[in-house]
Amino acid sequence: MVLEGTYRVEVYADTDFSATWTDAAVPFMVWGYDQTELSECEEINGLYFATYSTWVVTAPQTRTYITETGTETITIPVGEYGIRP
Repeated sequence: MVLEGTYRVEVYADTDFSATWTDAAVPFMVWGYDQTELSECEEINGLYFATYSTWVVTAPQTRTYITETGTETITIPVGEYGIRP
């Protein structure tokens, strides 16, 4: 089974909301913020917060994905993936 985890992190006026990040354990996925600009973020006492979701694997998953040279199949162990570095 695959679930989502949700995180809330402080962001700033110079935050690049289009930036994404990866997790080496699942090279076929990228993660990013749920918001696209500061005005969409939650504001609390002058601080701004954005959210993002992770991928929580509760049972091993096998996935096949396309690479530059063909396809690759990997088994993803139980864990949470996509946590912002």
